[in-house]
Amino acid sequence: MLRVTPQRQAILALINRSNVHWDAEELARELVQSGQAVGIATVYRGLSALEGAGLIASVQLGDRKRYERIDKSHHDHLVCTECGSLEEFVQPEIERLQAQVAEEKGFRMLNHQLLLFGICYACDNHDSNQDLDKGKKI
Repeated sequence: MLRVTPQRQAILALINRSNVHWDAEELARELVQSGQAVGIATVYRGLSALEGAGLIASVQLGDRKRYERIDKSHHDHLVCTECGSLEEFVQPEIERLQAQVAEEKGFRMLNHQLLLFGICYACDNHDSNQDLDKGKKI
């Protein structure tokens, strides 16, 4: 049974009214800026409780998690290693191939996350523009 505190309600409301992939520090900053009295430890505990209750979803990126609404349909993520942005995508052929591999291996897949790491267009374009500004040929 999840104890629903005002802080947990505020965390859940913020996540549910956005399409953002939040980390704990971002959530804490946003909550404080909106007038909520909440500390970072409370945010971490709240996120853990809300995720454990199945009210939010997370994506594990190294040593930190990003949280999002649970009511979205299944999707995978492109992760920029420069700026940390996450972009959602759905590709039916990838989903089909994952299910096929699991079946071939006699594996009963319960859930999955696919994360593709690279450089987003904005960061890649920014780096190219900086190279041009410095007189480098691309």
